[in-house]
Amino acid sequence: MTNRIDSRVISLAVLVFLAAALFAPGRSFAAQGSSGEPEVEVKKVEVKLYDLELLDQDGRKVRFRSDVVGDRIVVIDTFFTTCGLICPILSAIFADVQEQLGDRLGRGVDLVSITVDPNTDIPPRLKEFAGTWEAKPGWVFLTGQKQSVDRVLEGLGLYSADFAAHPAAFLVGDGKSGKWTRYYGFASPEQILSSVDELTEARKQKTSAVKR
Repeated sequence: MTNRIDSRVISLAVLVFLAAALFAPGRSFAAQGSSGEPEVEVKKVEVKLYDLELLDQDGRKVRFRSDVVGDRIVVIDTFFTTCGLICPILSAIFADVQEQLGDRLGRGVDLVSITVDPNTDIPPRLKEFAGTWEAKPGWVFLTGQKQSVDRVLEGLGLYSADFAAHPAAFLVGDGKSGKWTRYYGFASPEQILSSVDELTEARKQKTSAVKR
């Protein structure tokens, strides 16, 4: 039995969750459009990539800017392993992106999931969580000293003082060009991959221009 969730299942889960979240007192996870359906806010942003030491799901020490991002195109989300609502939806979207990337995963395009609860989410917990979503090479899960993790998240604009209230968001960026797009809300795998393809095409065009 697989844990992979296709786009239709994700869409249903998102709608069910948001229907409850949007009308809960004091809660607002997404804006509503004219159709009454939640919108995903898309914005070009600037980020700071701090080269701090973190740990991956195998307990290996990695530096965020130089080892994890480097010159790659990356998609970043945040989570914590004890989360029962938002995080499973985000991870399900990532699992779908992983499948659609195919051979590109780990070959120029990486998925990066950063825990917002590093005190609890030590590497063995991340390893188990990664297995739940059938993560393949090219999808890395990060933790580390809380001060370092918080600093990295601040640089990405994904930090929340209350980790349980962390934003539902994705970042898609190119470590080489420094171009980044933030999706605030439950972006579809197709939206995320569209940004990945845009960055990939920009690289190809730049390479072609240099060759001329």
